[in-house]
Amino acid sequence: MKRPHVTLTAAAVAVIAAAGLAFASGGPPPVQPADPAADTVVATASWQARVVAPERRSDATIDRAVRVARIRAMPAAIEVARGEADALAAAAGLRTGRIVGIRRDSSPIGYWDEDSGRFGPGKWCGRIYIGRRAVRRPDGTTRRASRFRHGCPVPKRATIRVTVTYAASPR
Repeated sequence: MKRPHVTLTAAAVAVIAAAGLAFASGGPPPVQPADPAADTVVATASWQARVVAPERRSDATIDRAVRVARIRAMPAAIEVARGEADALAAAAGLRTGRIVGIRRDSSPIGYWDEDSGRFGPGKWCGRIYIGRRAVRRPDGTTRRASRFRHGCPVPKRATIRVTVTYAASPR
């Protein structure tokens, strides 16, 4: 006796399980960008800028201070990329021209990046581990107790990574 409804049900469950697993793992891996055009030079650089600690510390104020520091670091990162592109072009007998494309590199979705929040994306405040200590109970026994406190640590520096594509021409 054949049971097509059992086979279809099993297939449907397998598809739903596979889709759930893909969704839970953050989806498919990130796609690599396409190769640049033949008449271009691509350089990647990073730069750091000091984060000015806000007077009132919260997720929003620290996130704003980190964004401002990244914006301050952007011109220097692009300048470092220009130097790298010039060196690459000179080695290949080319001369760099104007910027054709620019991209801010960030971690793929699902991967944690320290520069986006200490306790997760956009989360700068949370429980901070202080240490452990021995606690003596009334019956004379001791136990180890972990101690935590709430805090909003401000990062000292913010990093930005950029990939810049320059037009190239023969020397």
